[in-house]
Amino acid sequence: MKARTVTLFFCLTLSAGPATAQEDGLATVIQRAEAGDTAAQSNLARAFFEGASVPRNYETAADWAEKAAAAGDPPAQNLLGLAFLTGLGRERDHAEALNWLRLAAKTGVPKFLFDYAIALETGADGRTDPASAATFYSRAAEAGHLDAAVRLGLLYQNGRGVDKDLARAARHYEGPAAAGHPVAQTALGRLYVQGEGVPQDYARAAELLLSAAEQGYPDAIRTLAALSESGVALPVDTVRLNALLKLLRKESAGPDLVYDPRLAPPPTSPEELEKLQQTARAGDPVAQFQIAWLLANAEDFPASTRAEAARLFRAAAEAGHGPSMINLGLLYFQGSGVPLDFVLGQMWLTLAAAAGQTPAADLMAQFSSRMTPGQITEAQNLAEKQALKSQ
Repeated sequence: MKARTVTLFFCLTLSAGPATAQEDGLATVIQRAEAGDTAAQSNLARAFFEGASVPRNYETAADWAEKAAAAGDPPAQNLLGLAFLTGLGRERDHAEALNWLRLAAKTGVPKFLFDYAIALETGADGRTDPASAATFYSRAAEAGHLDAAVRLGLLYQNGRGVDKDLARAARHYEGPAAAGHPVAQTALGRLYVQGEGVPQDYARAAELLLSAAEQGYPDAIRTLAALSESGVALPVDTVRLNALLKLLRKESAGPDLVYDPRLAPPPTSPEELEKLQQTARAGDPVAQFQIAWLLANAEDFPASTRAEAARLFRAAAEAGHGPSMINLGLLYFQGSGVPLDFVLGQMWLTLAAAAGQTPAADLMAQFSSRMTPGQITEAQNLAEKQALKSQ
């Protein structure tokens, strides 16, 4: 599968509330689900999809969603449709995707309308229907769905499925842009630069592009840089722009390792470090984490140091230390101290997310865009085996 499809999957979040599996007790929910309780089946599907109370597993999520969807549960129908659309949890099947997403969209829930429109527009089997997509985007946008309004604006801007109308595109961008939507701000800012669909207004363009850029949206930062280099006189402070470009370069280099916020900074004196090393050698996961973090962040980071940092992060991760799981996953994605391995990297991030490590979910989404559905499924299955092994 192309990376864009995997990225798309992570834009298609569930509209229902958080899964209740953890609140009710996972064993109880599974028991009810196996007895045929549709609500429990739907809750389990969301729990495995989100990976908050259990390791994320799209195949298991799709299995439970299929049962609840057949019983007429709209959130499960939506989730199952997304599984068929993206190939995550099910073999890609555009007809099946449209069937289940259409059933969910009949409820009129804005998110379900949006997901159905995405499937119509992108056409997982190569066929697209942007005209029908525009209809469903419009319904979702009228109900306040910001992403739907942006996608509808893009259709009008590019003349896909609708007559090209830049003024109408701008109107669809305005609401989401005012709400801080970086994609809308960037698209609208570009229109103000060119004076297309709106009066040319460099001050307004700079305001919109800067707002999107300061949210870390790369296209906005690149647009500002390109306009600056081309001589367009946007009222943007050079120092501010350079700081944004520096941020973009830093993000392109990959995320930093995380430090456990529950811990005080690691010691620096030789005596305290020696005690910490002794504690780490005795098998204490917190000490192992701190020594590994110091090694990984040393200015001089030779191969032997990288390998030792990875070894210590692994020991702490296998003992259940969440931040170590995140860092070990990042090292696998970077090929630093361990062989480059996206599957093992995603496995450790999946386990970290299940352990309640908030940063792990964002990192999983970030790296998933570089992985195939098969790699993601393998990582999730490995995470499940590792979790069972650790019990």
